[in-house]
Amino acid sequence: MSKTLLSITSSPGVRAITITAGDRILASHLYAKSSYAAVVTRERECVITSEELKKATWLLSRLMDRVGSAVKSRYYTYTGPLEISTEGVIFKPYVTPTSTAEIIFTGKFARVKAGDFKKKYRTSIEIGEVLRRHVQLLENC
Repeated sequence: MSKTLLSITSSPGVRAITITAGDRILASHLYAKSSYAAVVTRERECVITSEELKKATWLLSRLMDRVGSAVKSRYYTYTGPLEISTEGVIFKPYVTPTSTAEIIFTGKFARVKAGDFKKKYRTSIEIGEVLRRHVQLLENC
């Protein structure tokens, strides 16, 4: 598959993730008490009703809120390559115009490294596994 990109939006009203691979997009958007998640290709739309994906979307946006605050970023949307390996899921978003962070998801932990900032967060679900399963869904839909 082509290069996979993950975008996480954590604005005051909208929480969202978008995974892009080739001509396919997986979008998960949370706004107030409504939500929408689907894989969209040129030919069709496959709606996703996964509570686990909703929770992962919310947790990822909260994580990026914290990372953004720690590095004094002014971004609401963080985009970067998403790598899935045997060691975990690695996300390297741009947090400022000239710097990136590295976030590694293994089990129920997210290890963040952004310049001098290093922190390990515990999550209530295995975000890496949720991302791994939904990237496979993206490939197969």
